[in-house]
Amino acid sequence: MIILLPLLVLCGLLVSVFFIGADLPANAPSWDGAMACGFIAYVLVAFLFFLTGRPLRFPFNDGKFFTVAHRLLGCVAGGFIVLHVGLSLWAEPLTGRYLLPGGPGYMLAALVGLLLAVLAVGLSFHALRGRIWRKAARFRQAHGLMALVLLGTASFHITGARLHVRAREQMIALSVIAACCAALPWVGRYGRLPRPAGHRRRHTAPVAVRLAMVVGGVSLGVCVLYGVRLSQWLAP
Repeated sequence: MIILLPLLVLCGLLVSVFFIGADLPANAPSWDGAMACGFIAYVLVAFLFFLTGRPLRFPFNDGKFFTVAHRLLGCVAGGFIVLHVGLSLWAEPLTGRYLLPGGPGYMLAALVGLLLAVLAVGLSFHALRGRIWRKAARFRQAHGLMALVLLGTASFHITGARLHVRAREQMIALSVIAACCAALPWVGRYGRLPRPAGHRRRHTAPVAVRLAMVVGGVSLGVCVLYGVRLSQWLAP
């Protein structure tokens, strides 16, 4: 689908930042798989600033498609965040020490990001959202703020850990990409193009479900492949 093109472009840009110009560490498959899950989660969180749930010009689907796609891909991103944390602790239990008070800032930022991811995903479902926010506008503001802080804490976690992003050029490139993604909702809101003529395709929510399943399945396969094979192949 055409909606996957921006995701692939973003993934390509971030791959170039993470994996070009640096010696990649290779460890146990479980640890490397955990790092791949974290990378996928970061890509999806950044992509959701483009796929905000508001209808786009392309694909010319109804609003339900974009709402369902945003929610489900958010769930996929949350799942990969949980996998990243769980596999990291399983592969190296001593990592848990860094999550305690007094731990390094980049790890505490990751803990804040995990909490925000749980809140952003959990509170987006109607059963909880309606009890907390009576107006949809209030929810969108709170949800957008949580997502913005999540992207910031994730970026700080990546640059602070200095595992894949160590050089100053990498940090600058990652910061620029994150800032551009964070600005997309405001650019889309205040720089809208004229509405295309014609009627949007209706009843496209099932397409969004299939889209999320494909993205989640392919991403999980990439994480497994990276942990088992690619990390060893790419290591110096």
